[in-house]
Amino acid sequence: MKTVTTRIPEDDEEALGELEREMSADRSEVLRRLIRQGLKEWRTERALERLGEHEITLRRAAELAGTSYVEMLSLAAEEGITIGYTTDDLERDLERI
Repeated sequence: MKTVTTRIPEDDEEALGELEREMSADRSEVLRRLIRQGLKEWRTERALERLGEHEITLRRAAELAGTSYVEMLSLAAEEGITIGYTTDDLERDLERI
């Protein structure tokens, strides 16, 4: 595991203290969890952007975001991203499973 050092504003430090108490975890663990969560959200947003710009396929977007194909399909629908995959296509695929 790598060590990272950074400066944060005082109000963020106070929030970290609250999270430490709430999660019953030390500062390092809290920061690791927050970084993991932020990176996952960033990957998902970026995958959705690229999908919306038709740079990548739905399957590739799911891989980049670390989600399932069906989850990415749902996220794309929530964002109003059309990919040419209809509900009929989904129902057909679900029947096959």
